[in-house]
Amino acid sequence: MTDSPVPPSIPISTDPNGNTFDADTLAPRELRVVLVCDVVESVRWMEQDEDDAVSRWQAFTQHVRHSIVPAHGASVVKSTGDGMMIEFASARSAVHASAAMHSAAALANAGLPHERHMLLRTGIHETHARRDAFDLYGHGVNLAARITTLAGPGETIVSAPVRDHLTDTLDGDIEDMGECYLKHIAEPQRVYRVGTASTEPILVPLREYAEPLQPTIAVIPFESRSHAPEDFAIGELIADGVIGQLGRTKELRVISRLSTMALRSNLASLSVAQRCLSANFFASGSYLISGNELLVQAELSDTASNEVIWSIRIKTKVGDLLQIESETCSQIANGIHTSLMNKQAQHALTHPIPTLTGYSLLLGSINLMHRSSNKEFLRSREALDHLVERHKKNALIRAWSGKWHILSVVRGISQNTRIDTKLALDETHRAQDYEPSSAYALAIQGHAICHLSNDPQAALSKIDHAIELNPNESIAWLYKSVWSSMWGTVEDAVIQAEKAKSLSPIDPMAYYYNMILTGAYAFAGQYDKAIGAGILSLRQNRHHAPTLRVLLLAQYESGDVEAARRSLLALQKETPELSIRSYLGMGNGHSQSRQRVASAFRALGLE
Repeated sequence: MTDSPVPPSIPISTDPNGNTFDADTLAPRELRVVLVCDVVESVRWMEQDEDDAVSRWQAFTQHVRHSIVPAHGASVVKSTGDGMMIEFASARSAVHASAAMHSAAALANAGLPHERHMLLRTGIHETHARRDAFDLYGHGVNLAARITTLAGPGETIVSAPVRDHLTDTLDGDIEDMGECYLKHIAEPQRVYRVGTASTEPILVPLREYAEPLQPTIAVIPFESRSHAPEDFAIGELIADGVIGQLGRTKELRVISRLSTMALRSNLASLSVAQRCLSANFFASGSYLISGNELLVQAELSDTASNEVIWSIRIKTKVGDLLQIESETCSQIANGIHTSLMNKQAQHALTHPIPTLTGYSLLLGSINLMHRSSNKEFLRSREALDHLVERHKKNALIRAWSGKWHILSVVRGISQNTRIDTKLALDETHRAQDYEPSSAYALAIQGHAICHLSNDPQAALSKIDHAIELNPNESIAWLYKSVWSSMWGTVEDAVIQAEKAKSLSPIDPMAYYYNMILTGAYAFAGQYDKAIGAGILSLRQNRHHAPTLRVLLLAQYESGDVEAARRSLLALQKETPELSIRSYLGMGNGHSQSRQRVASAFRALGLE
């Protein structure tokens, strides 16, 4: 049996420009100026007329190779179906070549309808990279490609090292775009636009990206089945109460009753709501009065599909509608909110993420990250990542992204607590950079510091600042309660948790508010209240491990050791790898609250 022949080495390779490279030797890193360009919305451009698009792209790349590249002392690294990478000797020549490429593209578009325009965008970066016959290699090359994504149609975006070689006006009008965050790039990059900003829209305007991330809901005054004039105001009372309840949640945009009154009794209300109010969902209903008894029928419809996605029938007293916190209105509002969140979570689980609206992704990710299964939790991460790509500088999304990383640590499912801690803090810092006045983002940032760092005072400062910015921010009061349980006074923790819940009676994290209440009551020695709140929280999310932990504490310290053992068994079923060490590693293990839970674990036999 003979050995297989060894393939002969090919010591010399030649690139399309005639340059030769030794394929057996790793090329040295050299300072290079890299230009990356591509066609904006190239897929849709190709779909308009594939043969024409390919022919025009080939003609453009030939013009670049034979006219623009030689004139600027450059070398084409590679060309793809909708982009090019070119290496230059200097930043100035790269910028001037980019301007020539944009001019050539504009000339090629002359006389064509807009949908057939070839819209070019360019990014330029100076970096040390390695070169062989076929490609450039190095982190800086990837960065050049990422910078390109910041450019609009007809724009050139350059990095700070390139900007340092340019002269304003002489090389073009230079505008500082500030620090921008790029996908898979840890640190923000300072970038500049060279030339005027694009005034040409892209092939398919991304209208959704400019829309609010919350779905819009219109609540129409309910109709009386009796049509008695004296009963007419009841329908407005119901709608007012529901609007008041829904308006307290950040996840929805609720249209004012002044805009929805005209739709009462309109048989075409769904289409009118969609056309006139731009509402995504439509809540309506009817009622019948008999003496002091009130029978209410409510439903929620999707204006796009005309589908009823939720309904309820309630028997109550007329006087309930006159209460500040009407149970009837709360029940309807809670049903609407819960059905919306569940519907969007189901969409996020079952539909391809790129096909979903922004509000489906946001509501779906919020809902999924607070469910028990790891699959749903990871799907939430996928949805958030996609949202970040769509809305790169949205503080709310960044704040929720930070919250996801916090939860991955405190739920004990993080694969690397050090990395998730860093990402949680990074995302909340980014949220603050994008919107310094966002009390919500500031509160989550304080919560991240509270759980994941060793600086309780810095955490408290952030949370207090959030409350100062918005005294009605429920999440800030909730996280202040957590802080007080961990580092402050347990009596304050109870007051703060109760205030938080009163400010957000309808919330996708109702079980989470009740879990915080459970802990606050337990740490303050109010065990009956703690156990009641814990049972309610588990009824809303029966697999939530943090709830089981604080419920176990309340049961053990109240003297009900058997109930505490049952809770421990349930907890171990949810987190089979649980140990005292792993628990204390879920964030800051030195706080007074964590030490008390750890003591209960030891007493119950957990090692």
